[in-house]
Amino acid sequence: MGGSETEGAQADGSGDTDDSEDELFNLLRFTTTCLALGIPKEKVAGDFRHSLEDFRQRGVLPLEELAQLRASTDGDAKEHPAQWAAGFAAGHLAAWAAAILRVLDTRGVSFGQDKHLFRALNLCGDVDLLTRFLDRALTATHVADLVAGELSLLEPDGS
Repeated sequence: MGGSETEGAQADGSGDTDDSEDELFNLLRFTTTCLALGIPKEKVAGDFRHSLEDFRQRGVLPLEELAQLRASTDGDAKEHPAQWAAGFAAGHLAAWAAAILRVLDTRGVSFGQDKHLFRALNLCGDVDLLTRFLDRALTATHVADLVAGELSLLEPDGS
């Protein structure tokens, strides 16, 4: 999938819904072709999941849709796909929040006794915001560096 015109259009923000649908269709076509060629389903499933996450990171596929696709293609989720998708999305957000706190802790950036950051990160439902915070956590020297422009995240009421 690398290097296509569709990916370039998405990267510069000029892509539209048709391009996104084309990318998803191409992934489906590629996946079914691999299965038809006898490539082990575990390998194909891993590549499929990796591509879906790439689409999410590039803004082609929202987290909720990624979770629904994963639920509909995961054998363990067939019985209760809506609950599985909700759990997957919640786990995804929790993992990003935990990664941010882990990076800050590993780098020795203290957020003190004030647990507002911990609470706010764990309640944040915006995966794009959490992604920006993880990127900032790599270079932040103070919590203020992490939340620059997002100070409402630290308000005690969690708003």
